[in-house]
Amino acid sequence: MRDKMVVPAAGGAERSAARQPGAPGTRRIVLLLLAAALALAAPAHAQESSTALPPDDRWSFALAPYLWMIELDGNATVGGIKTDVDVPFKDSLKDLSFGGMLLGTVRKGRFGFSLNGVFTRVSPDDEVGGVDIDTTSDLAQLAAAPFYRVVDWTYRTDADGTPRRFYLEPYAGARLNYLRVELEIRGGRQFDQNQTWVDPIVGTRFGLDLTDNWLLAGAGDVGGVVTGSDFAWNVQAYLGYQTELFGRETVLSLGYRALHTDYDHDNFKWDVTQHGPIFGTLIRF
Repeated sequence: MRDKMVVPAAGGAERSAARQPGAPGTRRIVLLLLAAALALAAPAHAQESSTALPPDDRWSFALAPYLWMIELDGNATVGGIKTDVDVPFKDSLKDLSFGGMLLGTVRKGRFGFSLNGVFTRVSPDDEVGGVDIDTTSDLAQLAAAPFYRVVDWTYRTDADGTPRRFYLEPYAGARLNYLRVELEIRGGRQFDQNQTWVDPIVGTRFGLDLTDNWLLAGAGDVGGVVTGSDFAWNVQAYLGYQTELFGRETVLSLGYRALHTDYDHDNFKWDVTQHGPIFGTLIRF
């Protein structure tokens, strides 16, 4: 059974439902704000998964649009209101009005640099106790991380002389996070809050040739601690298929990813693990 929302008469100053922990309207705001795609912009290094290095004198570029089908588990506090976060994938996308995510990578020899950006907007309409609630939730993230190949090992050579490689590429960088939610109760008051923070990240990525077309790739990192989040960790693994589309070398990848973030600042807390399948398409230039 839904809790009732108490809305003041015109000119009233109290918005009691938004102050009750677990009130349906509040819970929906928090879930939609943070479930929209919060971790989608964490560096998806594993999608740039070729094991072969380009020549030392040539730059190579790659673009990879991708989608993470996330589910969320944990708890969040916005404006002093705490709620459990338990969001299946179908609910996180139901009210998504706009979303875009893209990974770009540039490399020369053993050195490379990745830049990953995401923007999402969630604009649901809700009705609780006959009262209309309008919300707008924006998320923007930008992650940047240079990396360097320290291990490039030919672990096997096929009968036709084709080398099968394994690589390790440590990386270190930062992730900028921006989160904003605006709530308006028609005939009542407006609630607006935003948070911006930067998480330093350190980790490594790997790749392994399986056949001419199939490869395995993954990455893992930790972040925060020094500044930003109290602690964050990220792990991911992919199976990739190398092919050619429109005359360009292309990798189609399917895998799984989990990201945990524990951020607490100014009466805003986000302690959630986000996980689920992820797939993408990488095109090299």
